[in-house]
Amino acid sequence: MANIFVIGIGGTGMRCIEAFTHLCAIGMFDDTDVHLLALDTDKDNGNFTRLKNLKEAYIKTKGVNKKQYALKDTFFSANLHYYQFSPDYSKLSTFDALFNYGDTKFSNPEKAEVADLLFTENAKKFDLKHGYRAQTHLGSLLMYHSIINDVRTNDRSDLRKFIQELISACSSGKPRVFILGSVFGGTGASSIPIIPKAIKEAAALISDATDIERNAYFGATLLTSYFSFPLPSDNEKAKQKVIATSDRFALNSQAAMMFYEADETVKKTYQKFYMMGTEGLEWQPGKVKDKTVTGGESQENDSHYIELLAAFAAYHFFNSLEEGTDPEGLAGLDDLKREKRLEYLYRTFSENGKIDFTDFVGSEKKEEFAKKIGLFTAMGYLVLLRKYDFFEQAQTGGLKKVKIEGYEDIDLEEVRNLKKYMSLFHFDNRDGNIKDGWLRQVHRSAGGGDKFLLNPEVFGCNSEREFEKFDFNSKLYQKGSDFENKKFNTGLMSNIMDRFYGSFIKENEPDSITNKNEKLIKRVYDTLCKLYEFKS
Repeated sequence: MANIFVIGIGGTGMRCIEAFTHLCAIGMFDDTDVHLLALDTDKDNGNFTRLKNLKEAYIKTKGVNKKQYALKDTFFSANLHYYQFSPDYSKLSTFDALFNYGDTKFSNPEKAEVADLLFTENAKKFDLKHGYRAQTHLGSLLMYHSIINDVRTNDRSDLRKFIQELISACSSGKPRVFILGSVFGGTGASSIPIIPKAIKEAAALISDATDIERNAYFGATLLTSYFSFPLPSDNEKAKQKVIATSDRFALNSQAAMMFYEADETVKKTYQKFYMMGTEGLEWQPGKVKDKTVTGGESQENDSHYIELLAAFAAYHFFNSLEEGTDPEGLAGLDDLKREKRLEYLYRTFSENGKIDFTDFVGSEKKEEFAKKIGLFTAMGYLVLLRKYDFFEQAQTGGLKKVKIEGYEDIDLEEVRNLKKYMSLFHFDNRDGNIKDGWLRQVHRSAGGGDKFLLNPEVFGCNSEREFEKFDFNSKLYQKGSDFENKKFNTGLMSNIMDRFYGSFIKENEPDSITNKNEKLIKRVYDTLCKLYEFKS
């Protein structure tokens, strides 16, 4: 069983962890314990809140008040361990307050002069609770010291627990740590350069016997600009002191790349960087379109396909060879660490504008990805629609003509959390109003239509009635794709559910899983694999 460590930083990092969690849910990280650290200065950020709701639904789907395990060949196979850390700026919310600038000018004028040299008046006075707002020189300093201070002063913090797990993994092997975040904004751009060094120093405060820098491998996304938002008004600028504006994202990205290429500390602590971005900044993800939102509950941006690509960058890193050279000619992590050499990786999409499974995982893994995201989407209809409501039907013994036994004592709270998770993944039906989940948002960011993975009709339903009429059997995969023929024959006298029930009751119940909800999920997974003619 593998142990992997993922850190998401800032608002973009939260959405990248969201995509990564969905990869765990569809089964891309079988037999793996995943340690997820969400790190953001803005703990009230809407994307931070959405991520917390998602991870809670994931964990409770696997078991409420039960010991949880990593599984194989099923949905929700990874065992998630979630941690979060936000520097506390509730009392001292500006650099001036943290630095005690007023007193420092008199007690240590030389120190104050250095601060004056490095930071503008506005940079010293803006509210830090909504992030570092592209002030990366300030953010790196503050985040580093926040991490060290938290581990030094809080024995029970999530951050300390995360680092303790990493220390334990270092004592028995060579763990891998992957950082998800952007280089064009504030918190992510500030933190990516200093995270390995901060974790190393924090670990030394916990244990003298560990050497994370020597044993652990580090990789990260260098996620450049891919969206925009309205420019702030003069009143907003005056009120906020400092606001990150999207018209400077490209310049910020360029400056960051120059820094990463030149900085010796970065070269010594990272092994792989995954560079990605989009050509233009036309996409506007914000819910609020008429003003600039710096953070808080209102900042809940829609998801984008580039965040899924970032999650697959982590997937690639965790599957990289430790030694030797892989078939793509990429060096093993051990060689890169020994030579203190950074490897930069890129991936380009097809010029026709369509995004295919191969674009995320290459040709060798495309069938695995197509199978898992397709069948997970299919299960969503069985879970979310009252017409099917299969998991609750199993709890009540099935239908009159088809009996299902053994699930009468399934934990209904776990079933409710499965429904909650699927609604966050695909769609939520609230009193007849359809709210787009992650999958539909990502499809829209890719340009809609047939430009993203599955059949466009999967994304065309806008009411519960339309969803219930949708034939997710024959219209799951795109026409003309390698998986167009992945569908099952219902016959003239039966429908989708007749065929599903008939196959389900013939499928053996897994003996290796004890939790009833996970047992039922595994049996549904195996049934769908048989129906769509994928290997289970």
